[in-house]
Amino acid sequence: MSGYEAYTTYLAVSRHFTSNYDFFKYNGKIKAKQSSYESRKDKYFFEKAARKFKKDDFIKYLTANFSTGGETWIGNIMSPSNEISYKKWKKNVEALTYSFKQEIDMLEQTEEDFDRLFIFEGGKHPLLFRLHLRRKVSFETMVLLDDLVNYTKVWAKHDDMMIKEFVNRLYNYRPFLHNFSNPSNKKLRSIVLEIYK
Repeated sequence: MSGYEAYTTYLAVSRHFTSNYDFFKYNGKIKAKQSSYESRKDKYFFEKAARKFKKDDFIKYLTANFSTGGETWIGNIMSPSNEISYKKWKKNVEALTYSFKQEIDMLEQTEEDFDRLFIFEGGKHPLLFRLHLRRKVSFETMVLLDDLVNYTKVWAKHDDMMIKEFVNRLYNYRPFLHNFSNPSNKKLRSIVLEIYK
């Protein structure tokens, strides 16, 4: 991968998360002039990314960053602290079914009624969302639960900017997660049913 390819890959992933551009519909292709790249002051960071990553790994690295609503400038994205976050993300995605089971177990110990995890009560955000904000439930588990019960369809109707931003990020992240790790809904459903008997 060249620095210019790193630049166009960055633009494609960034636009997928921040606009109507669909990374998968356009196969990550984006129009960007080589001359625009050459004149960028932050070109060094794309060159660094090109030396460090293969293209597929750079897509994962960018996705890990954008899915958390993290930094958007390439200089910050390429920082050592983001590399640590990426390693945690990668480990979680590689052991997705195991992580999902652990988190569903924790959810059951916190709230025995599965349905109550998703409900807005007393002017509060749903328990599941609050646990996600406290980093008790990963974004990956939030996506997988939505695959199973489609809770974001109800959440998106609420006039709440935090929830709307979360739902939008989840929709943008879902195709990347399924592309990197293709968990079986049947297996995930059986995990939930086994724990929430």
